[in-house]
Amino acid sequence: MAESPFNRSKMTQRSPPPAPEPAPREPDKREDDPPAVAPTSEIRNFLTLIEKSLNDVCTISSDGKLNSEQKLRIQTLCRKVYHATSQVAVEYQSLSHKTIQLHTALQAQKEQQNLSQQLQDLKQSMQKSPNLVSTSVSFADVIKKGPNNYIQATNQNSVAIYPSDKTKSSEDTKALVQKIIRPEEMKLQVRGLRKTKNGGVVISTDTKDDIVKLKQSTQLTTSGLTVDDPQKRKPRIVIIGVPACMQETEVFKCIYHQNVADKLQGMSIENFLSSVKLSHKSGKREAETCNYVIEVPGNIRKALITKERIFINWSSCPVRDFTTVTRCYKCHQYGHAAKSCREAATTCGHCGETGHGIKECTKKSDPAKCATCHKFRKPHNHNTGDPDCPAKKMAEKRYINSIDYEGA
Repeated sequence: MAESPFNRSKMTQRSPPPAPEPAPREPDKREDDPPAVAPTSEIRNFLTLIEKSLNDVCTISSDGKLNSEQKLRIQTLCRKVYHATSQVAVEYQSLSHKTIQLHTALQAQKEQQNLSQQLQDLKQSMQKSPNLVSTSVSFADVIKKGPNNYIQATNQNSVAIYPSDKTKSSEDTKALVQKIIRPEEMKLQVRGLRKTKNGGVVISTDTKDDIVKLKQSTQLTTSGLTVDDPQKRKPRIVIIGVPACMQETEVFKCIYHQNVADKLQGMSIENFLSSVKLSHKSGKREAETCNYVIEVPGNIRKALITKERIFINWSSCPVRDFTTVTRCYKCHQYGHAAKSCREAATTCGHCGETGHGIKECTKKSDPAKCATCHKFRKPHNHNTGDPDCPAKKMAEKRYINSIDYEGA
């Protein structure tokens, strides 16, 4: 075995120094990551190290073979270097904080732009698929949404026909009209024929031309019938939570002075009191408050219903349209009360059969049937008076269309 120049064998030769470990790889920096900023503690340590190094330079220079002027110049330069380095550190910290603030503001703006774009895409998607949005709105939905969604009557073409003989009933008038009017001969498109008060009937058609034909019909005028526009009802509104201790007149005066006077400046208190009427009150007898259902003209109704609440003395009371239709508890049809019902037999509100009431019903264990829909042989697998009953909805719609909202 050959020996080394320094009398060492290869077996005793020093091992090579270990290779330096590779520095840990920093994660890839993303565009939306905040900028890297050195903490204040690191900068302070960096300044301390520079100050110590400059002090060492001054100490070495003072111990060396330099004259006084050279030593003073070295000390002055060291002070300038330290001062300049301190200024650079301060500027760095200031710029780093501004950079972080700008980065945060930029990210917030990007998020807003992304949200705006998402809303725009959603809007375009909904416009392309209109069937995703339901357009059917019930009266209950309108009430829940508050007074911003006003109830409006559907524009219908209709005409009222009344008998000259005041003893005739609506059923007599209906039979006479159906006898003398032939829709196929007059080319009428009749949507409906219903009975109304004062012995009259109301005919609804698809077009105004059909109404003109009926008004000009000689068959009607020569048969002792009067053709006129349907008489509209006044709107009714309900005021909830009126203090029960207040008199009716006092309540109406508060409604005028605290809610109407400023909105309808041309209306005097006398005109207001003469145009409103209490329909009825509701609520528990011993309660401190009650509900007022009042009839008002269209302009007063609009002035009140556009307010979510109206003020009565020291109370703030919700106000809503009142379109509840009357249901007879004898025959279970809509539009009249039991005291004015002309049916001879009572109809059961559970099974829908005639001849007994719900108290005497022997089929209470069976599923309920709607007596209203059962009479007209319509789908009746729901309770009588159910909010989703088609007959009730139709009665509410017919009632709303009979109200004079005066374009409100």
